[in-house]
Amino acid sequence: METERMVVAIDLGSSNIVGVAGVKEGGRIKIAAVERVPSEGAVRRGCVFNVEEAASRLRKLVTLLENKLSAKIEKAYVAISGQSVRSIRHTVSRHLPEGTVVTEALLSALYNEGRNFSIANADIIDIIPNEVIVNDYIVDNPVGMAATKIQIEMQLAVARQSIAKNIRAAFAKAKLPIAGFILGVKADAEALLSKEDRENGCVLVNFGGGTTAVSVYSNGFLKYFVTVPLGGKSITMDIISLGFVDAEAERFKITLGSASLNNTDQLKGITLEGKGKNSIKPKDLNKATVVRIEEIVANVVNQIKESGYRDTVNGGIVISGNASQLKDLPELLHKESGMEVRCGSVSPSVFIENEPGANLFSYSQCIGMLMLGDTVCLNREKESVKSSPRFWPFGGDENRRSEPARHKPVQPQPEKPKPVKKKQDKSSGGIFDKLRNQIVDIMGEDDNETMK
Repeated sequence: METERMVVAIDLGSSNIVGVAGVKEGGRIKIAAVERVPSEGAVRRGCVFNVEEAASRLRKLVTLLENKLSAKIEKAYVAISGQSVRSIRHTVSRHLPEGTVVTEALLSALYNEGRNFSIANADIIDIIPNEVIVNDYIVDNPVGMAATKIQIEMQLAVARQSIAKNIRAAFAKAKLPIAGFILGVKADAEALLSKEDRENGCVLVNFGGGTTAVSVYSNGFLKYFVTVPLGGKSITMDIISLGFVDAEAERFKITLGSASLNNTDQLKGITLEGKGKNSIKPKDLNKATVVRIEEIVANVVNQIKESGYRDTVNGGIVISGNASQLKDLPELLHKESGMEVRCGSVSPSVFIENEPGANLFSYSQCIGMLMLGDTVCLNREKESVKSSPRFWPFGGDENRRSEPARHKPVQPQPEKPKPVKKKQDKSSGGIFDKLRNQIVDIMGEDDNETMK
């Protein structure tokens, strides 16, 4: 077992807490162990709301992984996600004395200025570099250039203050040190998007259990992301309200649920028994599914428009997350957005040891963390030599250091509108009309995620 190079990643999902351990071998990722435990009662909408329960599940997960690895896990990378995680566009600029040469120290100071920007009731959990503009020209690598003016466009990844606090508390109680936080949408993109996808412009939509994350890429940069507080569990709860227990509702969602009512003829003559022996037709169950997924898709499409980059997205929409496997969802999203839609797939360079061809789709966020992380997480006899940074510190690839600066005229940047409430005007009567007309405030309700 290559413990001297093993990286461990943990994703605190609304349905499951997932752990993956793997090693980098050149340009490949070999996964040595994958485990998951249910997160119900501990994690809601991607946020830890019961620290004690979360710690208990983490200890169980770590034990399962350690049994597979025959080694002790010393630390793990953790994804930061959840309903309040979003981006805020921010610009930092300076006028410089004649003859000033741009250095990495100067760039670090500018990025630190962005990181220290004050946002009420929120933490800045990451800085996503965008364009660097020197003397009114966009450049790929400004280091070494003479400049009288420099401007850096960036996205501040912000979240409610309790998110990181509760994660740290849960890991502390589980006695598992955190190797580092990695923004969930960045990890997902690392596993599922190619360089060409980002350059062409695309939208990555992760349909999770408790939330749906929307990320917009343009000209190679992550320009906008927001978390919609609705996901696959919202559909399950709607089915439960029709008279089913949790396990049945989840099973019926997977086997009978769809994003369209056009394919329900095959369900004629079938009757489902709910609580109290109530008879429910699959068509009625499917109506509830359609109402909710239409609401989620409407919010996704609205956020793509709100980003201000809809017209620069030429690569269409890439969908991920377990809830993205709902029947007919790509067709619905294509119809409502007018954009091409495809399911994301993990690169063939990632594989599970002894399981060639295994489906890695459900573990994309953890796989992305393995790609981005470089801290050894398993017990080893001696410290390994620290690897060189995977990326140029300010957003470009390391090999850009040797490239000459490429000058491009500055393009006007669209203002990012604030997320808005969206109410659908369709109606289907009865319980479905009530479900359809619920309004989602994208930055909406505070879950009051307090430590317990």
